[in-house]
Amino acid sequence: MKAQPWLPAVAAALLLVACTQVTESEPLPWLRVKKIHYKQFGGWAGGSTEHQYYVKRFGFVWTRLDEVATGTAVALDRDHAAIGTPRGLKILSRGDDHGILACGSERSAPTIVAAAGVIDCVDVIAGPAAAVASQIRWRRISSGGEALVVEKLAVEAPGRVFLQPMVTFYDAGHQPYFVTLKEKDYGAPECALVWTAGGEAYALPAPAGMTLRQCSDAQPWSKVTRRALRHV
Repeated sequence: MKAQPWLPAVAAALLLVACTQVTESEPLPWLRVKKIHYKQFGGWAGGSTEHQYYVKRFGFVWTRLDEVATGTAVALDRDHAAIGTPRGLKILSRGDDHGILACGSERSAPTIVAAAGVIDCVDVIAGPAAAVASQIRWRRISSGGEALVVEKLAVEAPGRVFLQPMVTFYDAGHQPYFVTLKEKDYGAPECALVWTAGGEAYALPAPAGMTLRQCSDAQPWSKVTRRALRHV
């Protein structure tokens, strides 16, 4: 009996289905994240993962969102979610066909503060390099995309820079904290914890002997500040 020419294609399709694992999650009743993992099998292509976002229409129809998904999807409130895309973090509103950049720029460093339903955006204003800042701007963005707080924060003295141009820690009240250190490390980094509140800037130097690794660790700073800090 002569083999049908379409049989290899059917066999390949069945093999692909057998080697595909699909999991779903729903951060909100109207938002679904589908994770598709293609397993490696013999010489066939595989070992990759794809994400897709779906939104519910008319109360019961799930429609794939026209956004390239990275898999991050966090509820901000009942009608808004933060979703990850290759262009950056976006805010998706219920009923919309696509999201809007949470920080308004792909160069901003966003942090989702899910418990507060907001997104913190940090921009480099000045510094020796694009990713090395001596002055930053911190913006707190609401779930609807409005700027609730806009503050500028600079290092305490010349010759210092931010450890990273983004939030490093939060406390229980969702206050953001940043870490600064010497621009050129000739020994101890001499880190400091800096933050802004009510338009005033504050700085707390690290205790003697704190290493560079400890500078980005919440536990040592929690002891110094006597506040329960958590790492982003």
